[in-house]
Amino acid sequence: MNRAQIELILQIAETGSFTAAGEQLHMTQPAVSRTIASVEAQLGTKLIKRDKKKGLFFTEVGEQVLVILRRINSEFHKVDELIASEQGLAIGKVHVGVYKTAYTRFLPKIIRTMDERYPGLEVKLWEGTVDQIKQWLRTDCVDVGIVKSPEEEFDRFSFVSDEWVVVLPEHHRLAHQASISLLDLAEESLLIEQVETKQQVQMLFQDQGLVPQVRYEMQHLETGLKMMEEGLGVVITTRQSIAESELSSESLIRQLETNETPDIKIAVRNKKEMSKATEVFIETAQSLFAETVDRP
Repeated sequence: MNRAQIELILQIAETGSFTAAGEQLHMTQPAVSRTIASVEAQLGTKLIKRDKKKGLFFTEVGEQVLVILRRINSEFHKVDELIASEQGLAIGKVHVGVYKTAYTRFLPKIIRTMDERYPGLEVKLWEGTVDQIKQWLRTDCVDVGIVKSPEEEFDRFSFVSDEWVVVLPEHHRLAHQASISLLDLAEESLLIEQVETKQQVQMLFQDQGLVPQVRYEMQHLETGLKMMEEGLGVVITTRQSIAESELSSESLIRQLETNETPDIKIAVRNKKEMSKATEVFIETAQSLFAETVDRP
């Protein structure tokens, strides 16, 4: 299998389409089909199948082959970077897995800075849940993942310090307190963002022998804030997840008393295998948000 064939298979996996993959690589759809048929004939097994209900999908062995091909392709890129570096150039590509808060708060500034400093480096974004990002890291779909600590199965780099907070109406019974304990919230109706914070909040309460009274779980934090304004409960989230501009003048933010920190980390599967493009991305991200990094 040559490099062009490997890149085609990876592009099909990324786009989910023979046609779209062909467009990315300037190949016709028939040429894509012939190439895949040739590879499968050489291997003696099907990598990709089509189904009326499922559409295009990789077989079980195809999924396993994908993991290997991503690692091989990563090594190809390292060779490209090495040669370019010898010629005084900076080229490469870094795939970054991000969840919504990181995507909206941090990535735009990082990408703009990367474009200005390293125009030959390309950043490709994969937006998903924290669980999806972890899976993408395990299978080398992405080179870098923005995660919430702890994620001890990966090598991690300090990025942004964060803290747990409670958002509540100004006339709430706890509004006069500078900080709020988990015990204070034991009987409160809680509003929690399902994707980013639910599991972590549950663990905070369980560690104190408490059961959180979750009234509603939302896909988006903005929904929870509106529900809070209507008196349906209080919101537990993180300081970095919420902008003051998103709050009404009748809403307050209070620190949640806990020793656990939801710090945001930059994670890689293995720091010893990082490409130069990945190193540059991490260095750029840390330099831009260094003022918020104060814990290892």
